[in-house]
Amino acid sequence: MIEDTNSNATLNTNMTKVKGMEDGMSIHGYVTVVKNAGTDNEEIICKDKPNLLTNSGRDWMHTQVYTYAAAATTNGAYFIGLSSDTATPAVGNTLLASEITTGGLERASGSTTHGAGTNSTQIQKTFTSSATHTAVVKAALFNQLAVGGTMAHINTFTSVTLQPSDTLQVTWTVTLG
Repeated sequence: MIEDTNSNATLNTNMTKVKGMEDGMSIHGYVTVVKNAGTDNEEIICKDKPNLLTNSGRDWMHTQVYTYAAAATTNGAYFIGLSSDTATPAVGNTLLASEITTGGLERASGSTTHGAGTNSTQIQKTFTSSATHTAVVKAALFNQLAVGGTMAHINTFTSVTLQPSDTLQVTWTVTLG
């Protein structure tokens, strides 16, 4: 829908507003976590669980999309962190409590897939455990590889224990509108 609005008569300009999203639409997405994906002992930990967009993640997205910067100073939110923290995620979360930083489950960049003309992006990473990890239960998306940065999305999944050489595939699907 295109709306024409007369703007500031002294400037004698017309502004055109293009509405691409319907009222009530929002950024949303899902996370899927699979242990030992593609093997005989594959286990789906959670599938298509709605994610939680944090306040800082929302603010960061607005800045990335709507604010001009001569030189980009941040990355997209495609770095996946894992945690054993059992607290319920909240929109005010800014860090991933008890983030795992060793044993093959440290924060890593995910592969991103976005088809031209589509409204979704997938970010996926398969982690390979090099140690025993008990109660891995949470994943988050960040805009930097090092611990810290802006946490854009966070979600929990059923607790899983990983032995050395077990894999954990995390897939985030984010949809705009």
